[in-house]
Amino acid sequence: MLNETQLSEAVKKGIISEAQLADLKQLANSDGSSVASRPDAHSQQLAEDEAPRFFRSFNDLFIGLGVAILGYALNYSFSLTPSSGGMMTVAMPFVAAAVFWLLGEWLTARRRINFPSIIIALFFTYFFVLGLGNGYETFFLGDSSKPGPYAMVALCGLGMLGVGAFFARFKLPFAVLLFAGSIAIFVFALLLAVVGKDALTPHLRWVTLSIGLCVFVAAMWFDTKDPMRTKRTSDQGFWLHLLAAPIITHSVLWTSLQPIISPADAAPETQANLMVMIVLGLFVLFSIVALIIDRRAMLISSLGYAAAALGYIIYKFEIEGNLALVLTLLLIAAIILSLGTGWYGLRRALFAMLPSFSIFKNLPPVTAK
Repeated sequence: MLNETQLSEAVKKGIISEAQLADLKQLANSDGSSVASRPDAHSQQLAEDEAPRFFRSFNDLFIGLGVAILGYALNYSFSLTPSSGGMMTVAMPFVAAAVFWLLGEWLTARRRINFPSIIIALFFTYFFVLGLGNGYETFFLGDSSKPGPYAMVALCGLGMLGVGAFFARFKLPFAVLLFAGSIAIFVFALLLAVVGKDALTPHLRWVTLSIGLCVFVAAMWFDTKDPMRTKRTSDQGFWLHLLAAPIITHSVLWTSLQPIISPADAAPETQANLMVMIVLGLFVLFSIVALIIDRRAMLISSLGYAAAALGYIIYKFEIEGNLALVLTLLLIAAIILSLGTGWYGLRRALFAMLPSFSIFKNLPPVTAK
């Protein structure tokens, strides 16, 4: 009987479709009667673990290394162009972007090799944006007249279209992160042009929070389309959660910590303790949300940003021997170990305490793993 890895490989090679794979799994989980006809079918099916596909073999890493070296070599070749190269400084990045698009046709569209495709997407985006930036500098900033606010909006819009075209062509799950990021940058540039920098700055934290929540909603849309995590949409949701978490964490910490930092008469030790407790509380909150939606990616991403926030607090207040910081680090370590070793049990216990909202039915089922 074919195992999970072989079935996934069959989907990648086009032998069967993702819909056919889902039907096969549904048939395998049935006992001769229709799974959909049983009222507890959703709870009896086992959702796949959150496992984004990076490698199939060591050869993927080998090919990815070659792609990365090619990108570095092309980028280094730009330094050989005179700074007054004019059109050359604009054309060369676009030529490099075209090279990586062709690599995508070979390695992503035809061979479906995931890890090199991620590197291809990164370099394509980098070279395409670099070409746009050089064009902006050559045709606008070089002019005596100052470019209008909508010139940057047009630049960001072109970048969004380029990244969107890459995602639409290759359907690479990782590319949805780049596409979502380009949309967020375009929206931010548009708001900056319409509202103005002075009017937007006081509300900047709410703008970034709104953008992060929109990305989170998009990630949840992909997740609810594939609660059993057998299709490509599951990987797309993974990357969007990875993008949404640090944006939301940054916005919430910015909003929460700013009032504590501002008062000049507050004791540094008190400020540091309050900030550390806020970071801990936010991490606990993200842990609960991650358990509900069954997404470790969100937790890992928020943890990275929380660690950066703790590093900032240590640097700013020159903390040495602070008991609150030590206890916070110990609690975070305990939470991570508890979640890592008892994820399914904690998720079952949490769902036993939650009300039975209909929205939970579109999430991965609580399993007995």
